[in-house]
Amino acid sequence: MKIKVSSESLDTLTHDSLAFGFFSDERPPRGYCGLADWRLNGLVSNLIADGRLTGAFMEKVLISSDQRIPSPKILLMGLGESNQLTYEKLYTVGGTILRTLSEAECTDFAFDIPGSDRCNLEAPKMAVALVSGIFESESLKQGGTVPDMVVLSGRDFFDEVVLGMHELKVSVRDKIEVDILAETAPVRNTQP
Repeated sequence: MKIKVSSESLDTLTHDSLAFGFFSDERPPRGYCGLADWRLNGLVSNLIADGRLTGAFMEKVLISSDQRIPSPKILLMGLGESNQLTYEKLYTVGGTILRTLSEAECTDFAFDIPGSDRCNLEAPKMAVALVSGIFESESLKQGGTVPDMVVLSGRDFFDEVVLGMHELKVSVRDKIEVDILAETAPVRNTQP
């Protein structure tokens, strides 16, 4: 299994699908979900405003990017209130992401570590919990294959997410071989 930790822009992600978590007490959505909302002309915010999306824990919706983002499908996962997020909930979300995207026949996907700067949890442990949920999901226990994973992280928590993936690698070394690639997006110089 390969795990790539990346800070790539939404405009460069060409995966079959993306999975982003968002909180019920955060309006508008932030992080990668907020960027996707912006690229989709406020589609996520409009779904929230219309009451069709709340961010309740385990709420999920699969939307089309309408070619506004290179990846055609986006899975939005409700995380509940930001101060109620736990490592156990992230573990559960990880398994749900894999199951939902497998059912939608998406095998190439990237996902973010949601809210690592907006909750009281440690980013490395958040990354371990979410990826462990995918790695140990029922879909894989029933004969599925372990997918290569792309874990998205903002620059502020990038090193911490990479640290979490190395901790995961050590903890599963007897079960599966894990290769980790850390790749930050280039910093653009905005000065002339």
